[in-house]
Amino acid sequence: MQHGRINWVDHAKGICILLIVAIYTTSSYDALIQHDSWLTPIVAWSSPFLIPAFFFLAALFLNLSLFGSTKHFFDRKILHFAYFYLIWLVIQKATLDASLLVNAPTAFMADVLRALVEPTDSLMLVYMLVVFHALTRLIRFLPARKVFIAAALAQMAFATGWIDTGWSVANMFGAWYVFFFAGFVAAPHVFEFADRVSGHTQPLWNVLLGWALANAAFVVLGVSGLPVISLALGFSGTAAVIALGIQLNRIGWLAIIGYAGRHCLIIYLTFLIPMTALQHGFAANERTGNAGLACLAITLGAVVLPLVFFRLVRETPLSVLYRRPRRLRLMNARNNGSASLLPPPPTAARNA
Repeated sequence: MQHGRINWVDHAKGICILLIVAIYTTSSYDALIQHDSWLTPIVAWSSPFLIPAFFFLAALFLNLSLFGSTKHFFDRKILHFAYFYLIWLVIQKATLDASLLVNAPTAFMADVLRALVEPTDSLMLVYMLVVFHALTRLIRFLPARKVFIAAALAQMAFATGWIDTGWSVANMFGAWYVFFFAGFVAAPHVFEFADRVSGHTQPLWNVLLGWALANAAFVVLGVSGLPVISLALGFSGTAAVIALGIQLNRIGWLAIIGYAGRHCLIIYLTFLIPMTALQHGFAANERTGNAGLACLAITLGAVVLPLVFFRLVRETPLSVLYRRPRRLRLMNARNNGSASLLPPPPTAARNA
């Protein structure tokens, strides 16, 4: 696995996490001030491909561990994400609903336990990573083509609303698993694609512009959620995010996007708390003409502040927020791989 490929993957993940935070920020801030901002149509434009791209990228390196030791896989891919889901579930609820914790601790614990079955929206992606990794391990020897077809049919049924189980986990599984599985099985082709287009800068920008306009047209026409179209937009948008990651990787001053991508799960777990605080601060002095700038400032703050907090605590006892303690790892997996949310360095990735 070449270092350059790691870099463009980081940039692609950085694009995803920035847009994810922007979507959360804009939707909740619009509701808070009761009107839309100019950032609202931008995040609406990203909705057909953002979550598909996130899960596709999350599975690109799955082949490195999927067929290895069961204990190692369970420790690194199941317990790993479950630990961070649980610890940040409690932190988020205790911070953002402190009055319930103080006045009705029993109800608070009931909410926490309920979130083990019905995950909170702000941590849904981490929860689904546990589900996706677990299922992929179980079905790893099934014919990939048949699994992909079944997952694609499920996506069309669930994402378009034809099937609604009433349980968000089942609904999100049906809508998103095809992209995670595709990231796993298509990884060799993705890296080949990256090598092939890396020297064609101007044509690639032209293709990206055409894609952006086409994606916008489907969103504006209100057909982006229709069967087949939603699946196609998810995959075409994922390819565009990958291509954009390759392009941004060449621009030195945009290395900050790659840095955000390497720390994407740290940002995702942490951003809700500073985002909420910033939103209430801006809403107290909100003016209609500045709503878009407020959303942009809140988004940037909700990305930067988690990174600052991580750097402050990473050498302190609070590092357990981002690194699973050794005693909470399976015995046979303690010396095999990392329990941190940070990815291994490129040389170590071969053995992950």
